[in-house]
Amino acid sequence: MRKIAVLLLALILLGCVQNTQNSKKEEIKMAKMGEEIAKKVKDLYNSTKTVEGWEYLTLVEGNKTYNDSLKFVVKKPDKVWMYDLTYNAYLISNGSYTWIYDKNKNTVKVEKSTPEHPPDYVRFLDGMLTIFNVTYFGNKSFDGINCYVLKLIPKGSTNINVYGYAYITPEYKLKGIFFKLNNTIYNIRFEKITYNTTVNDSFFNFKIPKGAKVYKVIQELKIYKFRSVDKAQKYAKFKILTPSYSNGYLLKEVCVYGYSVLLEYTKGANEMLIKESLMPMPYPINSKLVKVDNLNIHLWKADNRINAIFKKGNVTVYISTPMNETETIKICRSLN
Repeated sequence: MRKIAVLLLALILLGCVQNTQNSKKEEIKMAKMGEEIAKKVKDLYNSTKTVEGWEYLTLVEGNKTYNDSLKFVVKKPDKVWMYDLTYNAYLISNGSYTWIYDKNKNTVKVEKSTPEHPPDYVRFLDGMLTIFNVTYFGNKSFDGINCYVLKLIPKGSTNINVYGYAYITPEYKLKGIFFKLNNTIYNIRFEKITYNTTVNDSFFNFKIPKGAKVYKVIQELKIYKFRSVDKAQKYAKFKILTPSYSNGYLLKEVCVYGYSVLLEYTKGANEMLIKESLMPMPYPINSKLVKVDNLNIHLWKADNRINAIFKKGNVTVYISTPMNETETIKICRSLN
């Protein structure tokens, strides 16, 4: 009787092991399928010269819901035309200048730069497979089309409330995005996405309407370069922070431009960069938050470098080093 019980237990354990192995195999298979689908989507997009379409966004944040609709045209590498129906506003860039025109207020903002915020369609496809782990999640009807569903989790994220889904058409175009970031939910639907339409470059030039107020023009920033912090301080708009601990790295150059300062340190062939600014700087969604002293430091690794962003007083600091996290944090703490 005891032998039978032992045999039954062995069979049950074997079944559990086999189920676990099968589950793992299925997980690997779904991840591979997801990556293959995502690669086809991105390869198709990368092979195009232009993309245009419509974007419909619903954003739910707590008890508030926001809706937005816009039409966009993009001509690679740097030309963008967007019209926001909700706000009756345009964003147009010819690659050298960007115009933001509020039609209701008849005001224009002009920047000598390329736009920081391309359409979500472009931004998402540029980041796919770079910042997300992708898994095939079956097929589902989305906006009347039977789509591939890809589950997306930011690489390195341990937050179970950070995830999303991408809906891909049979032609391997992005149809929709659902994304949840803690208590904020994004629902985006794309329509009439067309690749490789003929668009003349003149379409991306904006003629300022008669009577419109140009309320801010940013010309190309003048960059001042110095070999010492003392000389650079005369041109900076805030007190420049310097590390009392640098792990043997020596200051090579200080650049002052606009509301920012860039310090370059070197040690042999290695380089450490410290950027300080009165303007906020973004950090990846999957960065790790480390609280040291009175600092909230966001850390992440990219291209074999440790990167950190934190705020000290009214100055935002970005540090990029080839060192490990411990050494990088020590440098962050020593800035004064």
